[in-house]
Amino acid sequence: MIPICAAIHDLSCYAKSSLTVVLPTLEVLGVETCPLPTALLSSQTDGFESYYFRETTEDMASILGSWRELGLSFDAVYSGFLGSDVQADLVASFIESQRQQGNPLVLVDPVLGDDQSLYGPIEGSHVQAMKALIQRADIITPNTTEAALLLERPFETIFTVEKIKAWAKELSQQSGAKVVITSVPFGETTAVVASDGNDQFLLPYEPIHVSYPGCGDLFSSILLGLLLGKEHFQSAVEGAVSYTSLAIGRSLQAGYPMRHGVSPTLILGDLAERHTANHSLV
Repeated sequence: MIPICAAIHDLSCYAKSSLTVVLPTLEVLGVETCPLPTALLSSQTDGFESYYFRETTEDMASILGSWRELGLSFDAVYSGFLGSDVQADLVASFIESQRQQGNPLVLVDPVLGDDQSLYGPIEGSHVQAMKALIQRADIITPNTTEAALLLERPFETIFTVEKIKAWAKELSQQSGAKVVITSVPFGETTAVVASDGNDQFLLPYEPIHVSYPGCGDLFSSILLGLLLGKEHFQSAVEGAVSYTSLAIGRSLQAGYPMRHGVSPTLILGDLAERHTANHSLV
Protein backbone atom coordinates (compact mmCIF):
# COMPACT_ATOMS: atom_id res chain seq x y z
CA MET A 1 0.00 0.00 0.00
CA ILE A 2 1.16 3.51 -0.79
CA PRO A 3 1.39 5.56 2.44
CA ILE A 4 -0.80 8.67 2.63
CA CYS A 5 0.40 11.79 4.41
CA ALA A 6 -1.49 14.91 5.51
CA ALA A 7 0.97 17.76 4.90
CA ILE A 8 0.00 20.77 7.02
CA HIS A 9 2.06 23.79 6.00
CA ASP A 10 1.83 27.20 4.34
CA LEU A 11 1.57 27.75 0.60
CA SER A 12 3.88 30.38 -0.85
CA CYS A 13 2.76 31.36 -4.33
CA TYR A 14 6.26 32.39 -5.45
CA ALA A 15 9.64 30.81 -4.67
CA LYS A 16 10.35 27.40 -3.21
CA SER A 17 9.48 26.74 0.42
CA SER A 18 6.92 24.92 2.53
CA LEU A 19 4.32 23.01 0.48
CA THR A 20 6.01 23.71 -2.86
CA VAL A 21 9.01 21.80 -1.46
CA VAL A 22 7.12 19.21 0.59
CA LEU A 23 4.78 17.98 -2.14
CA PRO A 24 7.27 16.97 -4.86
CA THR A 25 9.73 15.55 -2.33
CA LEU A 26 7.29 13.24 -0.57
CA GLU A 27 5.59 12.21 -3.80
CA VAL A 28 8.85 11.11 -5.46
CA LEU A 29 9.61 9.07 -2.33
CA GLY A 30 6.38 7.15 -2.86
CA VAL A 31 4.13 9.02 -0.43
CA GLU A 32 0.68 10.18 -1.53
CA THR A 33 0.57 13.67 -0.09
CA CYS A 34 -2.58 15.62 0.78
CA PRO A 35 -1.88 19.33 1.33
CA LEU A 36 -3.65 21.37 3.99
CA PRO A 37 -2.51 25.02 3.69
CA THR A 38 -2.15 26.88 6.98
CA ALA A 39 -1.59 30.23 5.30
CA LEU A 40 -1.39 31.79 1.85
CA LEU A 41 1.58 34.01 1.03
CA SER A 42 2.40 35.91 -2.12
CA SER A 43 5.97 34.65 -1.74
CA GLN A 44 8.16 33.14 0.92
CA THR A 45 9.26 35.85 3.32
CA ASP A 46 13.07 35.83 3.12
CA GLY A 47 14.54 38.35 0.68
CA PHE A 48 11.31 40.13 -0.23
CA GLU A 49 10.62 43.66 0.97
CA SER A 50 6.91 42.99 1.35
CA TYR A 51 4.51 40.09 1.01
CA TYR A 52 0.84 39.22 1.32
CA PHE A 53 -0.04 36.91 4.20
CA ARG A 54 -3.37 35.39 5.17
CA GLU A 55 -3.75 32.62 7.71
CA THR A 56 -6.42 30.04 6.86
CA THR A 57 -7.66 28.92 10.27
CA GLU A 58 -11.35 28.90 9.30
CA ASP A 59 -10.62 26.95 6.12
CA MET A 60 -8.50 24.46 8.06
CA ALA A 61 -11.27 23.87 10.59
CA SER A 62 -13.78 23.24 7.79
CA ILE A 63 -11.47 20.91 5.86
CA LEU A 64 -10.52 18.94 8.97
CA GLY A 65 -14.20 18.69 9.89
CA SER A 66 -14.98 17.32 6.44
CA TRP A 67 -12.13 14.80 6.67
CA ARG A 68 -13.46 13.70 10.04
CA GLU A 69 -17.02 13.26 8.70
CA LEU A 70 -15.67 11.21 5.81
CA GLY A 71 -13.64 9.03 8.16
CA LEU A 72 -10.41 9.65 6.25
CA SER A 73 -7.28 8.18 7.77
CA PHE A 74 -3.62 8.93 7.13
CA ASP A 75 -0.41 6.97 7.58
CA ALA A 76 1.51 10.12 8.47
CA VAL A 77 0.95 13.68 9.58
CA TYR A 78 3.52 16.35 8.75
CA SER A 79 2.98 19.65 10.54
CA GLY A 80 5.11 22.65 9.55
CA PHE A 81 4.41 26.39 9.63
CA LEU A 82 1.24 27.30 11.48
CA GLY A 83 -0.41 30.62 10.72
CA SER A 84 -1.82 31.13 14.23
CA ASP A 85 -1.62 29.57 17.66
CA VAL A 86 -5.24 28.41 17.26
CA GLN A 87 -4.08 26.23 14.39
CA ALA A 88 -1.84 24.31 16.78
CA ASP A 89 -4.94 23.22 18.69
CA LEU A 90 -6.62 22.15 15.44
CA VAL A 91 -3.59 20.09 14.45
CA ALA A 92 -3.33 18.52 17.92
CA SER A 93 -6.99 17.45 17.76
CA PHE A 94 -6.48 16.08 14.25
CA ILE A 95 -3.49 14.03 15.38
CA GLU A 96 -5.46 12.57 18.28
CA SER A 97 -8.41 11.69 16.04
CA GLN A 98 -6.04 9.96 13.62
CA ARG A 99 -4.51 7.95 16.46
CA GLN A 100 -7.97 6.71 17.36
CA GLN A 101 -8.15 5.20 13.86
CA GLY A 102 -4.62 3.89 13.46
CA ASN A 103 -0.96 4.54 14.15
CA PRO A 104 0.17 7.48 12.00
CA LEU A 105 3.77 8.63 12.03
CA VAL A 106 3.68 12.25 13.21
CA LEU A 107 6.48 14.66 12.32
CA VAL A 108 6.31 18.21 13.67
CA ASP A 109 8.71 20.75 12.23
CA PRO A 110 8.29 23.56 14.79
CA VAL A 111 8.66 26.43 12.32
CA LEU A 112 9.25 29.49 14.49
CA GLY A 113 12.42 31.27 13.39
CA ASP A 114 16.04 31.12 12.37
CA ASP A 115 19.27 33.08 12.85
CA GLN A 116 18.28 33.91 16.44
CA SER A 117 15.00 35.64 15.58
CA LEU A 118 11.33 34.81 14.94
CA TYR A 119 9.99 34.64 11.40
CA GLY A 120 7.92 37.67 10.35
CA PRO A 121 4.39 36.31 10.96
CA ILE A 122 5.34 34.47 14.19
CA GLU A 123 4.36 35.88 17.59
CA GLY A 124 5.18 34.85 21.14
CA SER A 125 1.92 32.93 21.50
CA HIS A 126 3.02 30.67 18.64
CA VAL A 127 5.98 29.48 20.70
CA GLN A 128 3.81 28.38 23.61
CA ALA A 129 1.37 26.66 21.27
CA MET A 130 4.25 24.85 19.56
CA LYS A 131 5.63 23.67 22.91
CA ALA A 132 2.31 21.92 23.47
CA LEU A 133 2.07 20.54 19.92
CA ILE A 134 5.47 18.83 19.93
CA GLN A 135 4.21 16.61 22.74
CA ARG A 136 1.92 14.98 20.14
CA ALA A 137 4.82 14.20 17.79
CA ASP A 138 6.87 11.10 17.09
CA ILE A 139 9.67 13.19 15.54
CA ILE A 140 10.51 16.90 15.75
CA THR A 141 13.00 18.75 13.56
CA PRO A 142 13.89 22.17 15.03
CA ASN A 143 16.85 24.26 14.02
CA THR A 144 18.99 25.69 16.82
CA THR A 145 16.92 28.89 17.08
CA GLU A 146 13.72 26.87 17.45
CA ALA A 147 15.36 24.48 19.91
CA ALA A 148 16.35 27.46 22.08
CA LEU A 149 12.81 28.85 21.94
CA LEU A 150 11.26 25.51 22.87
CA LEU A 151 13.69 25.02 25.75
CA GLU A 152 13.51 28.70 26.81
CA ARG A 153 17.29 28.99 26.51
CA PRO A 154 19.42 31.89 25.27
CA PHE A 155 20.32 31.75 21.59
CA GLU A 156 23.76 30.30 20.83
CA THR A 157 26.06 31.03 17.90
CA ILE A 158 28.59 28.24 18.55
CA PHE A 159 27.93 24.93 20.31
CA THR A 160 30.00 22.27 21.98
CA VAL A 161 29.10 18.67 21.26
CA GLU A 162 28.15 18.16 24.89
CA LYS A 163 25.78 21.15 24.95
CA ILE A 164 23.85 20.33 21.77
CA LYS A 165 23.54 16.66 22.72
CA ALA A 166 22.15 17.78 26.08
CA TRP A 167 19.65 20.04 24.29
CA ALA A 168 18.57 17.19 22.01
CA LYS A 169 18.13 14.83 24.96
CA GLU A 170 16.17 17.41 26.95
CA LEU A 171 13.88 18.16 24.00
CA SER A 172 13.29 14.44 23.53
CA GLN A 173 12.38 14.06 27.20
CA GLN A 174 10.17 17.17 27.09
CA SER A 175 8.26 16.08 23.98
CA GLY A 176 8.46 12.29 24.16
CA ALA A 177 9.60 12.39 20.52
CA LYS A 178 12.74 11.63 18.58
CA VAL A 179 14.59 14.87 17.97
CA VAL A 180 16.68 16.04 15.03
CA ILE A 181 18.29 19.46 15.48
CA THR A 182 19.49 20.91 12.20
CA SER A 183 22.19 23.41 11.20
CA VAL A 184 24.21 23.19 14.41
CA PRO A 185 27.35 25.41 14.19
CA PHE A 186 30.64 24.04 15.55
CA GLY A 187 33.14 26.69 14.51
CA GLU A 188 34.47 25.57 11.11
CA THR A 189 31.94 22.79 10.65
CA THR A 190 28.20 22.25 10.89
CA ALA A 191 26.21 19.21 11.98
CA VAL A 192 22.85 17.64 12.55
CA VAL A 193 22.33 16.18 16.02
CA ALA A 194 19.68 13.55 16.74
CA SER A 195 18.31 11.88 19.85
CA ASP A 196 15.90 9.02 20.36
CA GLY A 197 15.60 9.83 24.06
CA ASN A 198 18.39 7.52 25.20
CA ASP A 199 21.15 7.83 22.65
CA GLN A 200 22.35 10.82 20.65
CA PHE A 201 24.37 10.90 17.45
CA LEU A 202 26.00 13.68 15.50
CA LEU A 203 26.38 13.94 11.72
CA PRO A 204 28.87 16.62 10.65
CA TYR A 205 28.80 17.90 7.09
CA GLU A 206 30.69 20.41 4.99
CA PRO A 207 28.79 23.70 5.25
CA ILE A 208 27.86 25.53 2.05
CA HIS A 209 27.88 29.20 2.94
CA VAL A 210 24.60 30.18 1.33
CA SER A 211 21.15 30.59 2.88
CA TYR A 212 18.36 29.21 0.73
CA PRO A 213 14.83 29.27 2.16
CA GLY A 214 13.09 25.90 2.19
CA CYS A 215 16.07 23.81 3.30
CA GLY A 216 14.39 22.83 6.57
CA ASP A 217 11.23 21.87 4.67
CA LEU A 218 13.29 19.76 2.30
CA PHE A 219 15.20 18.07 5.12
CA SER A 220 12.03 17.16 7.05
CA SER A 221 10.29 15.92 3.91
CA ILE A 222 13.18 13.65 2.96
CA LEU A 223 13.43 12.36 6.53
CA LEU A 224 9.73 11.56 6.68
CA GLY A 225 9.68 10.00 3.22
CA LEU A 226 12.60 7.69 4.02
CA LEU A 227 11.04 6.67 7.34
CA LEU A 228 7.76 5.86 5.60
CA GLY A 229 9.88 3.79 3.20
CA LYS A 230 10.85 1.71 6.26
CA GLU A 231 14.40 3.00 6.66
CA HIS A 232 15.86 3.03 10.15
CA PHE A 233 16.01 6.34 12.00
CA GLN A 234 19.76 6.96 11.68
CA SER A 235 19.80 5.91 8.03
CA ALA A 236 16.91 8.28 7.29
CA VAL A 237 18.64 11.17 9.09
CA GLU A 238 21.86 10.48 7.16
CA GLY A 239 19.91 10.44 3.91
CA ALA A 240 18.15 13.71 4.73
CA VAL A 241 21.50 15.38 5.46
CA SER A 242 23.08 14.06 2.27
CA TYR A 243 20.25 14.92 -0.14
CA THR A 244 19.58 18.35 1.38
CA SER A 245 23.27 19.23 1.02
CA LEU A 246 23.14 17.97 -2.57
CA ALA A 247 20.12 20.17 -3.34
CA ILE A 248 21.81 23.25 -1.86
CA GLY A 249 24.97 22.64 -3.85
CA ARG A 250 23.09 22.10 -7.11
CA SER A 251 20.86 25.15 -6.53
CA LEU A 252 23.99 27.26 -6.05
CA GLN A 253 25.70 25.73 -9.08
CA ALA A 254 22.61 26.39 -11.22
CA GLY A 255 22.67 30.04 -10.22
CA TYR A 256 19.42 30.08 -8.28
CA PRO A 257 18.89 33.45 -6.51
CA MET A 258 18.83 33.01 -2.72
CA ARG A 259 15.28 34.31 -2.37
CA HIS A 260 14.02 31.82 -4.96
CA GLY A 261 14.59 29.05 -2.41
CA VAL A 262 16.27 25.68 -2.61
CA SER A 263 15.23 23.59 -5.61
CA PRO A 264 13.95 20.08 -4.87
CA THR A 265 13.60 19.58 -8.63
CA LEU A 266 17.37 19.20 -8.95
CA ILE A 267 17.46 16.09 -6.73
CA LEU A 268 14.16 14.40 -7.58
CA GLY A 269 15.95 11.88 -9.79
CA ASP A 270 18.33 10.96 -6.98
CA LEU A 271 15.45 10.53 -4.53
CA ALA A 272 13.56 8.39 -7.03
CA GLU A 273 16.60 6.11 -7.35
CA ARG A 274 16.80 5.76 -3.56
CA HIS A 275 13.10 4.89 -3.37
CA THR A 276 13.38 2.36 -6.19
CA ALA A 277 16.47 0.74 -4.65
CA ASN A 278 14.79 0.43 -1.25
CA HIS A 279 11.70 -1.20 -2.70
CA SER A 280 13.67 -3.57 -4.89
CA LEU A 281 15.04 -5.07 -1.66
CA VAL A 282 11.58 -5.77 -0.22
